[in-house]
Amino acid sequence: MLDETDAPPAPPRPHSLEPKTKPAPAKLDSQGRSQDFFRSVDSAPTGVSVARPRVVQDTALVGFAFLAVILLALPEIARSSLDLAIPRDFIGFSADRLNAVLPVRTFLVSFFLTYAVFAYGSAGLRFKLAGLFLIKFAIVCAVVDGASWASWRFANVVWPIHFQQFLVGIAGLAIFPHTLISNARLPVDSGVPNLRTGKSYEYFVLLITAAIAGLVAIIVATTFAPEADYLRSIAILGGMGPGVFLAQQVMGGQLALIGWLRNMASRRRAFAPPVAVLVPAHNEAHQIAATLKAVDAAAKRYSGPVRVVVMENCSEDGTARLADATLAACEHLSGFTVDASTIPGKARALNRGLDLIEEDFVIRIDADTEICERAIHIAMRHFANDQVGAVGGLPMPHEDEGLLSKIRAIEVLLRHGFVQVGFGAFGGIFGLPGMFVIYRKGALDAAGGFTEGMNGEDTDITLAMASIGYRNVSEPRAKFFTETPDTLAFLREQRTRWFRSLYHVTAHNRSALFADGSVIGNVSLPFTLLNGARRAMMTPLLIYGLIVFFIFGGVYGHPHFATVVAVVLGMPFVLATTVLAIWRRLDLLWVLPLYMGFRFLRSYYTLGSTLSLIYPDSKAERAFEATKPRRDPPTARQL
Repeated sequence: MLDETDAPPAPPRPHSLEPKTKPAPAKLDSQGRSQDFFRSVDSAPTGVSVARPRVVQDTALVGFAFLAVILLALPEIARSSLDLAIPRDFIGFSADRLNAVLPVRTFLVSFFLTYAVFAYGSAGLRFKLAGLFLIKFAIVCAVVDGASWASWRFANVVWPIHFQQFLVGIAGLAIFPHTLISNARLPVDSGVPNLRTGKSYEYFVLLITAAIAGLVAIIVATTFAPEADYLRSIAILGGMGPGVFLAQQVMGGQLALIGWLRNMASRRRAFAPPVAVLVPAHNEAHQIAATLKAVDAAAKRYSGPVRVVVMENCSEDGTARLADATLAACEHLSGFTVDASTIPGKARALNRGLDLIEEDFVIRIDADTEICERAIHIAMRHFANDQVGAVGGLPMPHEDEGLLSKIRAIEVLLRHGFVQVGFGAFGGIFGLPGMFVIYRKGALDAAGGFTEGMNGEDTDITLAMASIGYRNVSEPRAKFFTETPDTLAFLREQRTRWFRSLYHVTAHNRSALFADGSVIGNVSLPFTLLNGARRAMMTPLLIYGLIVFFIFGGVYGHPHFATVVAVVLGMPFVLATTVLAIWRRLDLLWVLPLYMGFRFLRSYYTLGSTLSLIYPDSKAERAFEATKPRRDPPTARQL
């Protein structure tokens, strides 16, 4: 390893200037940003999404509320006016089918019908979508109720009504993404081979942590029954007992601990080969100078050569000129290039940038991101293991960007500082944020490069790399700071794009689902799809809970509303508090109530992202070819 004093002289710094045709001057805001700088062709990729006004999802929520009231009222009207023993909540059989604890099935029927009515497609297609939802859901209900009846009839075992409702609710979460992916116009399967089969130790970790979590839940439910009842009464453990909620959190805590220890072992060896930093930039004149200066500072702390490639992508401001001037003033880089990608789209700019890189490792950094000085040094150590294909970090918001940045900090610490680390315990990481991530270039090329024409190219490439046998690592010690949206329009565009990418990426990697025992295909990806469905339903669920509580409280009983509150607020609040304590960020505790409210805004945008999917009339129109241009990466001679 060379010291700075022993390093060879830096090679000449090649660079190209701005495109020959200058764009028209852009209208700037008070911070020097172009108007709607956050919008690009990636905001709603043509062919697989449509930009819909916010009024669509607002109207959908109002329609959902009216439909829910009607469906809840109909059986009560029939029972009182016609004296009919109609079961509540579409329950065919249970020990207490006339008195459902919570009308879960009515909620799901209301949600499915509302979504179908407001989906983007022809009237006939929307009618078909509603039929598919209801048929699938009816089959699930029949199977669950039939099993309950068989248990009572042949084994003399009575299923509790809340257990039946729980099974139906989980099935409803699965029906939603299954129907969307099967009927929306989405990218066809990428064709990336699934070479990473299941490994016994990955499933062993899952089984052992699940067993311990279940044991803890049983102990709490039996030994500490009065305390558990009290926690349920204040909507902490929920009305279905501690097993469902407490066991999940205990299992998550164990996995996070194992994942952290695995990271410590993975980065124990020094490793500092030459790297190239690839920065795609669209209308980033307000931020790119700080981004590049941060890279220069990180290069100073890294033992190997660091070269920068900035790919200006159809900007309307002075992004390229400012990047060139900033890089020329940097002191610790081995070279730089500022190039122009004339075809809009971040993935296209990234692929063009890869053509200019010969180093074995590529560091992708967004132009509004500032990495910490030790980020490259820490993250690169994981690549001493040649099975590691990509390493990501902890995307913290800038501390000085107001209240929303503090809310975002809680979100990041939960997701990337806890859940993502837990996924790493069993090799289940399939998506790393493209704001800062390091790729092994050979693995990146083998996976086909960045897919163009869809959202989620960062998750798509890491999932493809995992499919061909590489391990992805999430390293929270490699911190970086990102721009937090400061307007609701910016936030909506960002979250709609992020949440839509789940369906784009899953469709583009269909063959990875349940493939050859892969832990990602069997556990991580299905869990993420279920979680995405839950997030889309959370705001409607809150509306539904208020309807049940205030309008039908005499029917279903006020105490049971605690279950809804527990699912939506209780355990998430406890988990968030625990994670903040682990990360020693108790200064954020006062923001937790606001974060709980932000989760509903996030849910609102998630629902909007699903409504931006396109539903064509024919099966042939569903297929969308998302380009993977680097299956045969260009040679130096071709360049």
